[in-house]
Amino acid sequence: MSEKEVRNLSEKQILIYKAIVDLINEGADVSGMKVGEITARAGIGKGTAYEYFSSKEEMVIEALEYNTMMQVMTVKAMVEKKDAFRDKFMCILNYMDENKDQIRTFLWMVRLQGKEWDISSYTSGGPACKEAMDKIGQLVELAVWFLAFAEAEGVITEKNKDYQISALLSQIVQFAFYLHFGGERDLESVKNFIYEGFIKQLT
Repeated sequence: MSEKEVRNLSEKQILIYKAIVDLINEGADVSGMKVGEITARAGIGKGTAYEYFSSKEEMVIEALEYNTMMQVMTVKAMVEKKDAFRDKFMCILNYMDENKDQIRTFLWMVRLQGKEWDISSYTSGGPACKEAMDKIGQLVELAVWFLAFAEAEGVITEKNKDYQISALLSQIVQFAFYLHFGGERDLESVKNFIYEGFIKQLT
């Protein structure tokens, strides 16, 4: 889901997305979630939901994509207000730390999309392949945007874009797992370790 798609959503779609995210954050199991439960939380009729979605699975996956994009848009706005690249990087980690519940929804998105997409269709050029490539493209575009700040400031010397993106995403995912599994070390030390690890990989 792109920023443009988010801006073009109807009010009822957003209500459904927010209802699903709220239920997940309250501990609901996605596999056991009922459409009636979702629409009741959203304050709309069950029939209305099917005017926008063909299945519960579609509702849930799009809700998680919507939630992820909303977080991305929020973080981008925060990052742009920082001057030094280190502060921009720490802005991401601090946001993740302060919004740990969003990590749970992200992990659900990864899990559900892994079930939704048939790997055999990746080589056929089918809809699943295109959808997967579109999502990867959006992620890469975001990473390139962020890494341009590091290049402009001269804090990284590695020029290979693939290496840059891999280093950035690996450190972000490492921190996400640390937060999700309840690490007990001083988080400020962990954040510094993550940042230094990123810099060392690219200098």
